[in-house]
Amino acid sequence: MNFDEKTGSKVEIWAVGGGKGGTGKTFLVSQAAITLAEQNKRVILLDTDFGGANIHSFFGIKRAPKTINLFFEKKEPLENLLMETGVENLKVIVGDYRSINSGSLNFAMKSRLFRHIRNLKADYVLLDLGGGTGNDTIDALLLADRMIVVAVPEITSVENLFQFIKSSFFRKLKQVLGDHGFRDTVREIWGDRKRYGIKNIVELIEYIKKNHADVDAILTRELADFAFYVILNKVRNSMEIKEGFSIRSICIKHIGVDTRYAGYIEYDFQFWKNLSLIRDLSKMNVSQSLKKDILIITDNIMSGEQMRMTNIKNG
Repeated sequence: MNFDEKTGSKVEIWAVGGGKGGTGKTFLVSQAAITLAEQNKRVILLDTDFGGANIHSFFGIKRAPKTINLFFEKKEPLENLLMETGVENLKVIVGDYRSINSGSLNFAMKSRLFRHIRNLKADYVLLDLGGGTGNDTIDALLLADRMIVVAVPEITSVENLFQFIKSSFFRKLKQVLGDHGFRDTVREIWGDRKRYGIKNIVELIEYIKKNHADVDAILTRELADFAFYVILNKVRNSMEIKEGFSIRSICIKHIGVDTRYAGYIEYDFQFWKNLSLIRDLSKMNVSQSLKKDILIITDNIMSGEQMRMTNIKNG
């Protein structure tokens, strides 16, 4: 299934996801949206974490009168579901906290949702994705112009992030090659990869290229702008900051996908403690240091750039 509907659209879509919950993904996407809005960009924040929607609470919205559920059940246009956030230039479409069964979102429903997202009148639409590697989550990620993944510098979180990137890239690879008649080839070779001596996706791609002359040109063309932007949250020191560069190197070496380290957010114990209790950013003061981290991240994502070793703070 290919949900790519980017052609001819002016709105830029950012999707923010990760391997599992608990990484601060929702906080980060809300702050990135605020940062873009403060730059006089028209921004829409859409909660696509079906079954676990909570981004509305970050803006002090307790019980929203309209949610994404109306789009699915009543065919209400997305633009009719926009709600004010209290931040100029920023509106939100609230996820359904009564829990949508994401397994019931068939091809037609997802295709319609993604088409309507593309047609929203905004400069940026930011999607807050659910955690994990479910097809709905990955399909929404692959819709985006900027695919952003968040982790904390802990072994389990980093492993989950790696799996998330791997699963997402493999799904994209199957879509691209499937569109050019290689769907069964990919399925057969990967399914019996031990017999072919293939250990990872990089070797899979090389094998298919070697045996099918036109695959190299197809992938070069179709994946020209395909990249993941990695963000590390709650980092405590320079060693943890450097983990972002290691993640980037591992993804390039073992998955073969363009991966860029967009930046990090320093850990502030009191802030995260208060946020976990209050869940309403409108009642909290975000430090200038944290705002600066977010600004660096959004600037890098907007420009397609990444952090450099010289940008690391000592400590």
